[in-house]
Amino acid sequence: MIKEKAYAKINLALDVVGKRADGYHDLKMIMMPVDLHDILEFELSDHLTLVSNVEIDDNAIIHAAQKLKALYKVQQGATIKLTKNIPIGAGLGGGSADIAATLRGLNRLWELKLKVNELEEIALSLGSDTLFCLYNKTAYVYGRGENLLYVHKPDIDEIYLVTSDISSSTKTIFENHVIKYKDKQFDRVFKLYLNEKYNVFFNRTYNALLKTTLNQYPQLKDTYKTLKKITKDVFMTGSGSTFFILSINEKRDVLEEKLKEYGIQYIKTKPKT
Repeated sequence: MIKEKAYAKINLALDVVGKRADGYHDLKMIMMPVDLHDILEFELSDHLTLVSNVEIDDNAIIHAAQKLKALYKVQQGATIKLTKNIPIGAGLGGGSADIAATLRGLNRLWELKLKVNELEEIALSLGSDTLFCLYNKTAYVYGRGENLLYVHKPDIDEIYLVTSDISSSTKTIFENHVIKYKDKQFDRVFKLYLNEKYNVFFNRTYNALLKTTLNQYPQLKDTYKTLKKITKDVFMTGSGSTFFILSINEKRDVLEEKLKEYGIQYIKTKPKT
């Protein structure tokens, strides 16, 4: 049996540059994998089958497996067992992570002996975050996700993920987002990051989709306002609906006591090592 971990990601910075002719958007992002992960297990079989601990509406895992199987004319099948820990529709890249883990896992199971870079094209064809998830390294990601520049991991200890029952639709967010990209704004923030001026960086970083997401999902506004009362170090990942808090300016025990006081449930994780 082959086992792969599919790691979630958070966006430390995100801006929307413009809309492309192919319908995708050009983005500029700093993305970091975190230790929260799904687990995928692979065994040889005559057919392609997915067994999951949650209901999967759009079976992207099987779609990825079918594409890899057809491309390399694989005669065998596989039984894939998914243990889903990353919330769905939460801006944490869980679907993309599962696709990337499927490609890595089946490459090993079917003994295709492909190098990871040989999986890049098929990964990118299956999603915008999937190429990033294939490597699971902190990176400056630009374009629609096809360009990665690996950068150092920031000095972060604990990460508190505040998820929601609301599943945010990336398609809906981008359809309603008004692009107000300012090149120098992102460049200044990115320069702070590269120079490891993290305290200043986290004071100035932003997610350009935040306002659009809160407008499309007003229920999230209350959660965001409450979190801002607890600490200023609260951010949104992707197009929502997850907010994350970094224990930068407050001691961990003080922060956790405040979250408890306000009745905020969270998932505690760390940057992926």
